Amino acid sequence: MKILKRSSNVFNLILFQIFSFVFLHVIFSLKTGYSALNVDRLYALLSDYFLIAALLLVNIVSIFFIKKLSYYQIILTSMIISVICFFQFLATFDKSILFYNLFYIFISFFFTMIWKLELEESVYNPNFDNRNLRSSGLRKVNVRLMDKSSNSVDGVIQNWSKNSFFIACSDLTLNINDVIDVEMKYQGIDFKFEAKIATQSADGFGLYIMKEKNKSTLNWLDFYDIITDRGIHPINV
Repeated sequence: MKILKRSSNVFNLILFQIFSFVFLHVIFSLKTGYSALNVDRLYALLSDYFLIAALLLVNIVSIFFIKKLSYYQIILTSMIISVICFFQFLATFDKSILFYNLFYIFISFFFTMIWKLELEESVYNPNFDNRNLRSSGLRKVNVRLMDKSSNSVDGVIQNWSKNSFFIACSDLTLNINDVIDVEMKYQGIDFKFEAKIATQSADGFGLYIMKEKNKSTLNWLDFYDIITDRGIHPINV
């Protein structure tokens, strides 16, 4: 799957990986009494804990390319850093180190949960394989995507959430850089809104819903509320 648009969560998680190593540097500064602004000590830490730095770098690459494995990598490296910090507390019994470590654990949990939700977004999970014999998706919903050059494709929504959906298309001729106009028809009701293509695979597109400016027509959120109220979810379509 080709990633075309990355959400702010991706860059926030990358910054958190950088913060994790800086945090480790601060903890060792508290233990040794050196200033956290001492660049030489930072280089020394990089040399002593090269494996941790390498793991964080691997995390950054996995996060940037939105790999499912990155979720477990973040958990692993956060645990390792937390354990290292706890050992520094045992060596000094400095309560500030313990406090900072507890703060880091809380922040790690927060970012890990955010990343878990990000990976569950429908744009990264087509729930579709054209080799499957059984039909799937919202086949009773007519969907048309149109770019600003009036190129249009029809498809079937295979997976969806409140802010995004993945649509399977036989034709992939849309301009992926354009804002896409989406027209849907469900049980005689029309829905219109704009979306931005975030991912592309050989089977279709993953799109993020853009904030709706035109309130005079029914949009994606209206459609989402309707099918949710009727108990229609991706897992049981």
